[in-house]
Amino acid sequence: MGRLDARTKRQREGKAFLPLKGQKGHTVLILDLSLSGAFLKGNLPAEKGPITLQFTGKERSLSLKGVIVRNEEGGRAIRFLCRNREEVSDLWSVIRDDLEGERPQRCLYCGRDLPEEECPHCGLSHGFGHEDYLPEHLKRTVYQRLRWRLERLNPDRLLALIAFVDAQLLRELDAAEEDEEFAGTCESMLKVFSLIREVAPTDIPVLILGESGTGKELTAKAIHERSQRHNKPFVVINCAAIPEALLEAELFGYERGAFTGAYTARKGKVEQAHGGTLFLDEIGDLSVGLQAKILRFLEDGTVERIGSRKPRRTNVRIIAATNRDLEEEVKRGGFRQDLFFRLNAFTIQLPPLRERGKDKVVLANYFLKKLCKENGAEQKHFSEEALAAIGSYRWPGNVREMINKIRRALVVSKGNALTPDDLSLESPAGEPSPSGIKALREKIERENLLKALEKTGYNISRTAKLLGISRPTVYNLMRRYGIS
Repeated sequence: MGRLDARTKRQREGKAFLPLKGQKGHTVLILDLSLSGAFLKGNLPAEKGPITLQFTGKERSLSLKGVIVRNEEGGRAIRFLCRNREEVSDLWSVIRDDLEGERPQRCLYCGRDLPEEECPHCGLSHGFGHEDYLPEHLKRTVYQRLRWRLERLNPDRLLALIAFVDAQLLRELDAAEEDEEFAGTCESMLKVFSLIREVAPTDIPVLILGESGTGKELTAKAIHERSQRHNKPFVVINCAAIPEALLEAELFGYERGAFTGAYTARKGKVEQAHGGTLFLDEIGDLSVGLQAKILRFLEDGTVERIGSRKPRRTNVRIIAATNRDLEEEVKRGGFRQDLFFRLNAFTIQLPPLRERGKDKVVLANYFLKKLCKENGAEQKHFSEEALAAIGSYRWPGNVREMINKIRRALVVSKGNALTPDDLSLESPAGEPSPSGIKALREKIERENLLKALEKTGYNISRTAKLLGISRPTVYNLMRRYGIS
């Protein structure tokens, strides 16, 4: 690899400060700015050592610390030592603005021909406008970045660094052990776990069915992590969240010049998942045209990017999910029967939360603990009434609704014990009694009467007609419930 980072061609003025008393700074011309460092032209002392560089980007001013690593005639090469994530992000924002709109013919890292967005020679991406570019690029180049830094640390600092990394890894492992989000003891969930264990080692497509918020993506990830592809990519695409006009490009990628704005070729989600698993969430929302292309991929394992007629072979396992009744969609003509048969090789039906018995309380306690930890809040607990309300509520929004209610409760609660009111839940009724039934009936009767009166503008005749009762009865009910 020739270069670790892409360099901007733009030149800009800046101020360089060396660690000398009373120093006002040297005006310099900044060249070849990158995440790693820059080249400074100006009247700087010919010595290596620490330096602070200040300059202004399009929207922000930066002050970066670093070291002079090389003296050359006419300038100094410096390497940045960023103190935190914000400094790296701010620096990248400036560089990205400079690179925006560039269409390099040759790789900015290794200098070889660049036929597509990701260089086939060095493997580094030129998708500078993508939101995930920076973290992905840093992840792929972390070893090269560390090598230069580690050479400059003394043994004590190296041991401290290793201890810090080990502590982070242990924290991740502890978090994984505590992760009960995909847990359950009810019969239906035990069956789901059994099906996951059976299908994970195979390569057949899996269709996951269930209401919205029941954990379809968690199920897909559990299958992937227990498969032989666990160390390969797990790529997710929500077919309902992306406009149809963009979905084909997201799935299958495109070549340079395929449409306006396609400055470089780009892999689609299918190619990105090569060797691993592609999770097609909400596949029931896929258009019939794209269904045909997914079917072709399932049949021969090839995809064609937009703007290309060259088939590209990929090795991907498909897991699909939907909250729709696909058999009914097939009958209506909204879903291809041949694709349904392909996907339906192995089906997992997830139970809604209302059918999971005591799991509701187990999950609620897990999410409460997790959200308190995430928010840095004091650990709270559910009152006995809240636990009873959680157990009796039907949870039409499933796990997603439960998380939102607990999140809200943490904001509005006054004490350490969350109540049904904090969760916007009603306390479950106790043993049924005649007086309780009567009170419930009167409450419903009064609410219905009020709704009818409001809807008709308190017109008694229209209210009576709407409720199917006589006008005198309406008057009697209004007197009984103190409605005027």
